[in-house]
Amino acid sequence: MNKLKLREQKNNETKLKKSKIEKIDIAIFLIVFIIFGFALLSFYPGIITSDCFDQINQASENAYCTGHPIIHSFIIGNLAKIVDNIWLPALLQIVVFALVWTYACKSIRKYNDSRKNKFWQIFITLIICILPLNYMYSITLWKDVLYSYMFFLLVIMIYIGIKEKFKYTTFQTILISLSAVSVMKFRYNGAPIGAIMFFIIVLLNFKYNKKINDTIKLIISFALIMIAMCIPQWTVNILTSPVSGGSVLNSTKVYCMGALFKNANVDKELTDDEREFLNSILDVEEWKECYDPYFGSYIFYNHDYNNYILTTPEANEKMSKIFNKYASEHKGVIIQHFISVNSIWWQISEKSFMNSVVLENDTEFSKYENHPILTSGNKVLSEWCKKTLSSKNIYYLTYRPATALYISIVLTIAIVIRERKNKNHFQYLLLILPMILNIGTFILLISSQDQRYFYPNCMTEYALLLIFAGEFFKYHEKAKACDVDENFNEKLKEKKYPKVLVIIPAYNEEKSIEGVVNRVYSQNIKNLDVIVINDGSKDNTPIEAKKTKAFVVDSPNNLGIGGAVQTGYLYAYQNNYDIAIQIDGDGQHDPAYLNKMIDEVKNGTDMVIGSRFIKKSGYDQTFMRMLGIRMISSVIKNITNKKIYDTTSGYRAVNNNIIKEFVLQYPYDYPEPCTTMNMIKKGYSVKEIPVEMKKREQGKSSISPLKSISYMFKVFLYLVIRGIFD
Repeated sequence: MNKLKLREQKNNETKLKKSKIEKIDIAIFLIVFIIFGFALLSFYPGIITSDCFDQINQASENAYCTGHPIIHSFIIGNLAKIVDNIWLPALLQIVVFALVWTYACKSIRKYNDSRKNKFWQIFITLIICILPLNYMYSITLWKDVLYSYMFFLLVIMIYIGIKEKFKYTTFQTILISLSAVSVMKFRYNGAPIGAIMFFIIVLLNFKYNKKINDTIKLIISFALIMIAMCIPQWTVNILTSPVSGGSVLNSTKVYCMGALFKNANVDKELTDDEREFLNSILDVEEWKECYDPYFGSYIFYNHDYNNYILTTPEANEKMSKIFNKYASEHKGVIIQHFISVNSIWWQISEKSFMNSVVLENDTEFSKYENHPILTSGNKVLSEWCKKTLSSKNIYYLTYRPATALYISIVLTIAIVIRERKNKNHFQYLLLILPMILNIGTFILLISSQDQRYFYPNCMTEYALLLIFAGEFFKYHEKAKACDVDENFNEKLKEKKYPKVLVIIPAYNEEKSIEGVVNRVYSQNIKNLDVIVINDGSKDNTPIEAKKTKAFVVDSPNNLGIGGAVQTGYLYAYQNNYDIAIQIDGDGQHDPAYLNKMIDEVKNGTDMVIGSRFIKKSGYDQTFMRMLGIRMISSVIKNITNKKIYDTTSGYRAVNNNIIKEFVLQYPYDYPEPCTTMNMIKKGYSVKEIPVEMKKREQGKSSISPLKSISYMFKVFLYLVIRGIFD
């Protein structure tokens, strides 16, 4: 019983830790809020079009029309009424997306809390926020925007469901209901999408958990939120005028008749009665002339178009009869019409102009005319937007809904393959089902190339990018060398005098090498040998080294610091040394610390680093070098979660297992920070001990300040790239 309570307590502590707000949560929220907020100040008070203006006026006059979702008109209209402007509903959209995006990132980190995934979340957040499509939509009051944000949340909740076998916490239950109901209420075409997805979630919840209480909790939550969102519709004044156009499919028939007139000359086949009826809607000749396979607006917004003719059942039936008659005779024309008008979501290349972002409010909305608070910001963001619209590749990649569709499909398939060992891996296909359903609701009804209708494609793509990163960029401990002895440290503790090799790489160090070797031997360490790797010196270094009892390898060519040191590790490996210690041949490293380093390795540390900076004894370090060392230290800390102070120290002791690692792979250039990071990533223990350095017996370092800066820059890039992708 006590064990059960202890386990439950630990589970609760884990949940509490996961639910608390972390620094990265604040950072992600602020990235979204600041960039989108900057856009709002740059295009103050926000962006509206005729649809938005109409919705705000409806709320202002409490005379709502069902042409737009009542709940959306109610929200943006009444928020605009509070401040007598439109910046407040725009701010609401920014906050909603920032919260939803932050929650999505946090939820995904529950399954992958690696630093690599955190980096990708920050990176993806920045990229998403600087795309003009996103920062402009965040301040544009179209119903499609909030609809798409809730669409994004729905995809994330489905992912959480898959991971948790559709067992949601109370808070998650509220969110899944909120996202499904919002999708249903913010756009009329969203009604079947939200209903279908919620139904699937309820079924899977019951299938896996077999708890009727959990299922009922989902249903009650959904019902309560649905009721709350219906209250405005039940309480406001709704105009009872007939819906223009009648049946929802009548617009499709009207549009298709234009294709039949234009491409099949059906206008010449009409009977007098048919012509008279169609002319009452719009003059047939003008109908034919106005037809465009990508834009129905030329017909629907024609001043002579009488869209109230088709509101009666008789007219509706007559229109259907005429359409069916000629459509059945010219099926190819109808098929080609739908292929053309739907090209926006399946074809990456653009066949006709696509309505996308709006950068300035029309003068007819004088009350909400743009008066940027940040005029320079307006100029910068507008220019950036225009550049992305004019660049073919950027435009196709970031604006076209078809690109988002195909990227989403590829990412989903990749995730399914990744999870193929999980018997329920095909459930990940549910992640793109809402997007497919959204596209499906437009296939017959689409009448113009409006990007905003398919903004959920982009939201799905962004959600899948986060999920993909979480699934693929997990922290995987790098494979250790094939002959590593996992019990080596225990065996080493039993040895009174381990076999130790001191490796001294030397290049043009004739003045110091003999003294360095002799000081090593003067420590009187039993079972210790010294090897000097003469790295193609052009002076008498090998002659001076051979005056000592050290073993000397005389390389005819300069191998570089990496090659020279690796030669020493190869010798250590071939002769089965327990410990190898690297020191420089210029006299900087004090052999007095050798015993302490050996003891640390014997006590179980895989790598011991002699550090100048634990006691701040880096006396010869310039400001730029110290800055570089700290930058490198910061990168290693962020990638491995371990702080290394003296990242460039060449005074290092390693055990036999790391000797084997270094024989297999050792960098030619900047080996110390790179190998240290790699060993930590592989799971080896690394420890720093304080040491004091001496002045070089050879005089000043041969490394110029310019070379030092170049070295630090290369190391920094190497660590970042290897840390992320290795």
